Amino acid sequence: MKKIKIKGKDYVEVHERVTYLRENFGDKDNMFGISTKVIEWNKEAKEVIIQAWITDQTGRIVGSGIAHEWQDDPNSFVNATSYVENCETSAIGRALAAFGIGIEDAYASANEVKAAIKKQESKSEKKSQNKTDDLIDQMESNIPEDNKLSVNDIKMKLCEIFAESTHWTGSMADQKSEMIENIIREDTTDMEEFDIKDFALTNQQNKAKLKKYCEPFIKHWQEALPKNEYDELVQFMTYLNKKFEEEAV
Repeated sequence: MKKIKIKGKDYVEVHERVTYLRENFGDKDNMFGISTKVIEWNKEAKEVIIQAWITDQTGRIVGSGIAHEWQDDPNSFVNATSYVENCETSAIGRALAAFGIGIEDAYASANEVKAAIKKQESKSEKKSQNKTDDLIDQMESNIPEDNKLSVNDIKMKLCEIFAESTHWTGSMADQKSEMIENIIREDTTDMEEFDIKDFALTNQQNKAKLKKYCEPFIKHWQEALPKNEYDELVQFMTYLNKKFEEEAV
């Protein structure tokens, strides 16, 4: 039987298998038979399942195969117009392989193997592209998001992280905004400072969040901001950090 090469391996196409069956199993008046049947056909989803049988002269099944195809398979140009026919061909090829014809290197038909290889290559390309996209995202994530922010914008971001809490729900949201305004203001009262410190002590996890946020950007801020603004930012970060510290007894 004629073979074709796919990725360095030999495969026998279905029409070659059928020809071999006709020439070697029975004569023209009493040949082995090939039968097919649609097992399931979802016309809305454009999917079909077909089974094929190889029978001897007595009608005994000597080989069978089943195949599934869908019209929108992106790896098959044939399926766009002939997915039912292609499915039947695949089922016959598998039935012949089950009978022992055309299985030197593979059980699947050449078309199936080509489609599988194409699908795998498509997945590999997609996986490679995803890795590239992830790398790009990672690189972009390392670019300071505050590239064009002023020192006041950075301070506001720090305040938002400082004031994070699951308790700020409903009407409490206004209190969060009020606390942030108090942190930013320089003329806070002793009572307001007490409230800010009390919040920090009961939300110690925010200290680690602030550190995690600042570490990737601190060098950028130092290089991008004027010295007086950077010094102002460092002073503000120090102020926030001290709020998390317990007072010495």
